[in-house]
Amino acid sequence: MERGKSSLQGVGVPSLQGVGVPSGVVDQGVSQGAAAGTALPPLRKRKLNASGSRKTSTVWEEFNILPDEPEPIAACKHCHKRYRCDPKTHGTSNMLAHSKVCYKNPTLLLKDPNQTNLVSGEGGFLVPTSQRFNAAACRKAINTFVILDEHSFRVVEGVGFKQMCKQLQPQMAIPTRRTVARDCFQLYLAEKSRLKAFFKSDCTRVALTTYCWTSIQNLSYMATTAHFIDTAWKYQKKIISFSLVPNHKGDTIGMKVEDVLREWGLRKVSTITLDNATANDVAVSYLDRRLKSKNALLGVGDYLHMRCAAHVLNLVVRDGEKEHEGSIESVCTAVRFVRSSPQRAMKFKECVELAGITC
Repeated sequence: MERGKSSLQGVGVPSLQGVGVPSGVVDQGVSQGAAAGTALPPLRKRKLNASGSRKTSTVWEEFNILPDEPEPIAACKHCHKRYRCDPKTHGTSNMLAHSKVCYKNPTLLLKDPNQTNLVSGEGGFLVPTSQRFNAAACRKAINTFVILDEHSFRVVEGVGFKQMCKQLQPQMAIPTRRTVARDCFQLYLAEKSRLKAFFKSDCTRVALTTYCWTSIQNLSYMATTAHFIDTAWKYQKKIISFSLVPNHKGDTIGMKVEDVLREWGLRKVSTITLDNATANDVAVSYLDRRLKSKNALLGVGDYLHMRCAAHVLNLVVRDGEKEHEGSIESVCTAVRFVRSSPQRAMKFKECVELAGITC
């Protein structure tokens, strides 16, 4: 028994006593191992660094020990800030604290939800933006995309749109077209309330433009736009009405404009721009009487009706075309003839090349 014990002590058993294991436990374990005729596995040796101590802290994943220094110095791998790292006189607390706030560590930039990035804003200026995922802001951005670019609501259910959103933000849940429709309507109500509050508090007078047309389904529409100067002295225009009307008669147009003004809380009107249709003259006469009774006109209302310059220019061009109606009709007939079949279009191109026409 003594002989087996002494032979096992030679393979490192005394090292167990050096780490706090009682000698009785060691002797008992050695005796049991020798009695069973089995040898204990060799103990693992500790990995030591150049200074004789073992690196167990995770801070060494972010720091390197600098060679050829009079005392042990460690430098950050990202910002190269130096710290003393003598294991006898200095610990790793300072380096650990630095590794949590290093402004050049890309891993920390991805993990920190409060970290901001500089992106190009209005006017080309750099503005800070948060990296934190905001589901509400993403849904609002989708609604704005649909409204500004005049997409249909089903664009959010397209395969390409979903792939793009998942690539930009994997955490974002793509809404359905019904959800986008509800969100857009809620956005309209919010903007309408905000614009109403502005008209009530800061806008004293507006100029209106109204246009009527008939769709291919024989439905009559009328749109009304308000033009005004905001508190920053910038010109603004907002469509305040887009609705069906029973007909394009003057009284109908005038009463509809009056209802729109009442709905938005607008009392004072400077001008109303309309085209030169006879029905619009009747509509302006109706509004002139109604607004005069409320003392809402600018002056005595002599400039309430403004003629649409684009419509006037269109009438001038149409009158000029009548003098050259024959020539214009001949050109239109020739174009229709060439475009009537692919063979004629090909023959026309060959004639153009033979004639040397370059435009």
